[in-house]
Amino acid sequence: MNLQVLHLTGQSDPRSCALSPVQDAFLDALPLAESAKVRLNFPYDDRLAPPLGPAWRPVPLWLGSLRHLVLFWRIRLLRGRWARRHRPLVEARLRTADRTLVLAGSIGLDLLGRLSLPTEVLDRLTVVAYGAVATRPPACRTVRVGSRGDHLARWWPHEVSVDAGHLDYLAAPELAALCRDLATELS
Repeated sequence: MNLQVLHLTGQSDPRSCALSPVQDAFLDALPLAESAKVRLNFPYDDRLAPPLGPAWRPVPLWLGSLRHLVLFWRIRLLRGRWARRHRPLVEARLRTADRTLVLAGSIGLDLLGRLSLPTEVLDRLTVVAYGAVATRPPACRTVRVGSRGDHLARWWPHEVSVDAGHLDYLAAPELAALCRDLATELS
């Protein structure tokens, strides 16, 4: 049984699936083989990240927030069409391992839920949702992590509390410890 770990966040830069340096460093710190660490973000299109696609580029907070707002409405207005467009790549990625630890930041939990993935795929997932803003989470094992310092997601339910703002959960030692424990449990 093999395990993979991947990030799933909104597309601050819709032209790229490249991980940010912080996301890469978070994967580096997990006690797993390099082959278990997926170096792509949603929607896991190899053509949208190095070496085939663009490298990660910093996106101003205002622009990233605007793009997430557009994505938030797009997935609600286009419903089935949005899911049909993105489900094949996401499902293919999730089927490459027996188990997947999904690190879903912010809108990532909602994106995962709105893909309407088959039950046999959802049964393979454990999701750590940090700063989650999700009206339609997936039906799978999910640990929600929140923070009183997160002014966007603080009102959403969560089981684990850390000290972080909406954009810096990956720097929280409690989140790193939780993910290390889950990676060890699932290995």
